[in-house]
Amino acid sequence: MEAQEVYNIPITELVTAPFSIEWSEDNQISLLTERGVHIFELQPNPLCPTPTPKFRRSFLWATDYLPTAIFSPIVETVANNCQREDMYSLLLEEAITPHFPERTEHVPRIIQVAWSPVKLVDPSKCLLATITSAGAIDTTFKVGANWFSVSNLSQIWFEIIKEELDFSVETCNPEEITGDMFKSNLRRLQGTSVTWSELYKDSQGTFSYLTTAWRSSELVIWRINKITELSMSVTPIMVYRKKFHGHTRISKILWITLKPKQHLAVIGFFDGRLYGLPVNDHENELSDGLIIKYEEQPDRMPINFITTRAKTTGGRIIAFNKNIHFILIDINEEGNIVEKKYLKLPGFCISGILLLNNSEAMVSTQNGSLHHINLDSTPLKRTLIGHDMKYVRTQYLGLARSLSGATFVNVTSPSTAYDHLCNREPSNLQFFILKSPEFDPLCRLEKSESNLHAYWDCLEMIRIKSAKADADNQYPKIPQELDQSLSIHQLRIIMWLTLITEVVKKKKLIRKIDNVVGEISEAQPLIFVYTLSEHMIKLAKKKVLSDNQRLSIHFLRLYLEVFLAGEEDESNQNNKAIRHAKDAMDVTSNMELIETETCNLCGEIVTELPWNISSCPRGHQLPRCALTLLQITSLKYRSCPVCGRIFHPTLDDEYEEIKCLYCDVPVIFDARVLGIYDEVEKSKNLSARPIWDIPIYKRFEGETGEKEKGNEGRQEGVRLKKKIVETPQPLVINDKDQGGLKKAGEDVQMAE
Repeated sequence: MEAQEVYNIPITELVTAPFSIEWSEDNQISLLTERGVHIFELQPNPLCPTPTPKFRRSFLWATDYLPTAIFSPIVETVANNCQREDMYSLLLEEAITPHFPERTEHVPRIIQVAWSPVKLVDPSKCLLATITSAGAIDTTFKVGANWFSVSNLSQIWFEIIKEELDFSVETCNPEEITGDMFKSNLRRLQGTSVTWSELYKDSQGTFSYLTTAWRSSELVIWRINKITELSMSVTPIMVYRKKFHGHTRISKILWITLKPKQHLAVIGFFDGRLYGLPVNDHENELSDGLIIKYEEQPDRMPINFITTRAKTTGGRIIAFNKNIHFILIDINEEGNIVEKKYLKLPGFCISGILLLNNSEAMVSTQNGSLHHINLDSTPLKRTLIGHDMKYVRTQYLGLARSLSGATFVNVTSPSTAYDHLCNREPSNLQFFILKSPEFDPLCRLEKSESNLHAYWDCLEMIRIKSAKADADNQYPKIPQELDQSLSIHQLRIIMWLTLITEVVKKKKLIRKIDNVVGEISEAQPLIFVYTLSEHMIKLAKKKVLSDNQRLSIHFLRLYLEVFLAGEEDESNQNNKAIRHAKDAMDVTSNMELIETETCNLCGEIVTELPWNISSCPRGHQLPRCALTLLQITSLKYRSCPVCGRIFHPTLDDEYEEIKCLYCDVPVIFDARVLGIYDEVEKSKNLSARPIWDIPIYKRFEGETGEKEKGNEGRQEGVRLKKKIVETPQPLVINDKDQGGLKKAGEDVQMAE
């Protein structure tokens, strides 16, 4: 097996921890650095002729919440009453003593992150849970380019257990508190690991379990209900807690669903033990079973990473690491061990593990090596993976894989701090693909059956490879004639491959998709016919229709009449799109529709076909919905982040999640519009630079030398808007392709 680098991104911050990168289900890449977390969101860029991907970048700082800071008033007294060794031990644990006289205060940094399953947040987004070196556990959500804290789990946990602690700051006598008592109580407030479950659904709605581990070897499971896009109200509900024997740190946890209502929490300890805790869900109440001991003897090699994959024959395979050892466990549907295998890898510690399929794995080590492991062989066999990525004087610190399974990313960092600080060597994200038919982007794209959103990275890899190609035979092969049996998903793939190939061949930057898609690809009108036919059939099943819906059906019937008039040839009568269009015409033939359209701004009657006209007779521009063809003159609309098409607010009542009919990605609100995300912005903005990272001479002076009022670090409720809209004004459009939106005569840049 061989790996080929496609693109790399330099990162200024130093990366030091292994397993420092994760790829979420909504195409966001989190990179853990010394200063915070870099987030890279892959943005489809099909109109770019150059071999460069497009990412939307954001940054997440550690929360300044210190779980043990409430006990700071008694820390000095407790330390003075301890024996010398106990006092030094207490001072060495900065998370327990973040504030101590005559000592530099503890600066928290993020040590672990975990992405929630997709669709836990509308529309098809993920929450990000973080743990800081101070032990604070927080859940965050991104709005625009900023990350906001939506739930402080550490604070909620403290309110739950504060009555169980052996002492309180208000009533205790610090001289009677021993060092061991002080540490054992405060360790209950320090989070050490976090993981998410899959999405589940019950009578109360959709939810996910968030499992947290604490320094006192306690395990707590929270229920997080699905979050609406605009409210962002998160109320974690504790549904289970358990205390393990001893006080060993839980370093990693993983949630596995074995059967419906039957789960397994895999728990890795810092001393090398690995346990499995069966968790049963009965009528929304969780109960545990007997602990399964996968690694019973403590060997003092901490478990830093655990991953799993379902087997086609039933059961699961679990892979984890211990320093330079790769360990594979095969379990059945009850969670019991079927087989266990070990493999010792040469070089430094294991820094990344990916289970490619049920029989193959890829592992990276810190000395710059990639290994392919055959999981079916006994004992396990490994081979080096050849690649063209930089590995001299660098260390590999993480592997991640896209949701489609075709794109991989490797994290590199200078092998010595001197190279980073003095020679200015950056860390790097190396995007690569595997030269194998199974992992080829085009092959995986052609084998996909739905959800183009999950395969946009394949289209990007194809575009980048085509832009670098020297010959025409290296471009993707696209059928010249469309098969009548093609699904709407296959038509989308053909449309975008056609567009990408034309753009790359002409080497010309095109800014608006609407100007070229209909001319280049014959799949575009067929996609529109399929989608509007389904929409009409859906509306026909409703008993009561609004005026907007009745007018929309009239518009769509006009379009289908024009489409069917051009397909009267008998050879086309068996065409799937034509049959679909005729079905939609039949079910809406007897409906009472509104056939007269007036301009929403002046009331003038509009007589032209809605898909051909861009203004009313008096000159008012009329932006239209890409699906309903209705006028959009309100600010609260959704738009596609890829192609920029806009969608009418009435669609929110018809669909649980609105997706672009061409790009198959969820359409979103424009975050710049006043009042859209007000509830989220009341939370703490974790993308704002904290006070501890600002030099002292700049803390009270801006870049211009003027004093900033109230600049005390991170502020609550930082406004997200770049422009504040004082009064709502109608949107207008400057051409019939609906490519350039304007507001009150000024250009408005659509959200990417």
